[in-house]
Amino acid sequence: MAKITKEKKKHIVLLWVENKPGVLSKIASLCRRRRYNIDSLTVSTSHQPGVSHMTIVFAEEGIKIQQIVNQINKLVEVISIEAVQPKDVIDKELLLLIVKNNQVANRLLKMSRHDVNVRMINTVDRHPVLEVVGEGREIDHVIAEVDMKKDVVKMVKSGLIALKI
Repeated sequence: MAKITKEKKKHIVLLWVENKPGVLSKIASLCRRRRYNIDSLTVSTSHQPGVSHMTIVFAEEGIKIQQIVNQINKLVEVISIEAVQPKDVIDKELLLLIVKNNQVANRLLKMSRHDVNVRMINTVDRHPVLEVVGEGREIDHVIAEVDMKKDVVKMVKSGLIALKI
C-alpha cells in the first residue's frame, strides 16, 4: 500500500488569461525565476472566446501567496488573478488507473461514494481501466489502497481544477 504523507497547506491561485502562445511559458518562467514550486497546474479554454482558465496550486511552507499573485498579475496577458481559500472553491482531480485484474478493480469500485466517484471505463489487454474523480485527499486515499508494484499497470493523475463559489 502507498503511504499517505502529511498534506501541506495548499495555496490555490485562479487566473483568467489571454489564450495566446507563450502565456503558460511566461507564467512558468516567472515562477521558476522566483523559485516558486508549482505543485499542480491545469489550463483550459474557457466559456469566453480567446480566454483560458488556469488553476495553479503551490504547496510550500512559508510561501507569500500575495507576492506570487502580484508578480504574475504584472504580465500583460493576465486578465484577472486571485488567490482563493480551499473552502471557497469547488475542486476536483482525476485519476486514471490500469489495474492488473478484476479483483483489484472491484476493491476500488467499492470505494465509490458521494465524495469520490470510481468507475470502470474500459479494458486494455484484459486489464480494467478505472476513472476516479474527487477531491485530492480522496484521490490520495484511493491511491493508498493499491500496491503500486502488484496491482497497477499504469497510473496518471491530473492537476487540480477549481471554480470559485
